[in-house]
Amino acid sequence: MLPGGGGIALGVHVGDQVDRWHADHLMPGATIEDLQGAPASAGPLHLLACIGDRVRDGSGRPLGVVAGKRGGLAPDFIAPQLVSVEVPEARLAGVLPGARIILEALGRGLTLLDHPEVGVLNLSPRLLDRLPMAVRDASLIILVRAMVPARAMGSGMGQDPWVGGVEIADWTALDPQLRLRFGDLVAIADFDSLVSRYRRPGYLSIGVVSHGPSPVPGHGIGLTIVLSGPTSAMAIELDDDASLADAINDLAREDTAP
Repeated sequence: MLPGGGGIALGVHVGDQVDRWHADHLMPGATIEDLQGAPASAGPLHLLACIGDRVRDGSGRPLGVVAGKRGGLAPDFIAPQLVSVEVPEARLAGVLPGARIILEALGRGLTLLDHPEVGVLNLSPRLLDRLPMAVRDASLIILVRAMVPARAMGSGMGQDPWVGGVEIADWTALDPQLRLRFGDLVAIADFDSLVSRYRRPGYLSIGVVSHGPSPVPGHGIGLTIVLSGPTSAMAIELDDDASLADAINDLAREDTAP
């Protein structure tokens, strides 16, 4: 049985290469889930959490920031609805399983008023200005580390874009020299994630790498969707530095500073 998503992953942080460990759906830092309801059902914590949101422990002390999601709409299935939290290592070592956690949910409903066709999902406004994007000829240009075709996607297709993520099942769609890291930005071509996640020519989705690969067929590196829209309103450019890892780590350090 391989180390995987859930629990507390000491020494695993946003910015690390996702294939550094032999694991199954490994997530960085501490992973949290809704207190109420069945573990396989997405509750308010999962549905409201946005990457960059503050997380506190039960006593109110800052713990870290949301780094990504994993899960799916599969009631009574074994996959829980997890939210990963980037926690500085010194504080992560003191986190205990079962600890009560408080999420400062901020970001659901965030809209780009000048670009209404582009949907913003799972992203705190605290990170909006740190997205590597610009406006050119009335279109948004977003920098990403890689782009994969819709045919490469597996687990997570056809589901609510606010629940879990979608996984790159066909690794051959990625450059074999590319070493993706937690927090990297990846585009999916011909993929619409505005209401559901499905193949749709002429659309783009941008995701943040939120969990590592899996040996299970149909599964792979997980992306939490943060932007989606038609190619008439958005486009991508490849850049090896296109990542939210530094921004997520900066927020985690700022929030937990004495």
